[in-house]
Amino acid sequence: MSILAQKKRNKELTDKQEKFLTALFGEAQGSPQKAGELVGYHAQTWPKVIKALKNEIIEQAENVLAAHSPKAAMSMAQALDADGTIPQANIRMEAAKQILDRVGIAKKEKIDIEAKIQHGIFILPAKEIENVVNAEDTQG
Repeated sequence: MSILAQKKRNKELTDKQEKFLTALFGEAQGSPQKAGELVGYHAQTWPKVIKALKNEIIEQAENVLAAHSPKAAMSMAQALDADGTIPQANIRMEAAKQILDRVGIAKKEKIDIEAKIQHGIFILPAKEIENVVNAEDTQG
């Protein structure tokens, strides 16, 4: 079952909205203006379509990133063995890192917290009972 068919079950999309999503992540290469033109939306209409389909667009984008995360991981691994002849290796590594970060595969940071807790005992001087008794006598 396609992602669009699955979305149609969860939220009823019109045929035109479904075609817009397909075009947006297909022939339009992510350009909402081009996707709107391909489907037949007027220039003033496609921004409203984007707002209406916001959740579907975000979910589809996450799926695209998830689908490309293995390629990103493999590119990073291949860059380790590269002899420096890969053109724009730094740019490719950064792009791969960004994709992996967005799908939740990020470098993990560990924080080591060490605390020494000392329990102390305080010994207070004894109360002077005579002063307390004398104060009660003078008040009463």
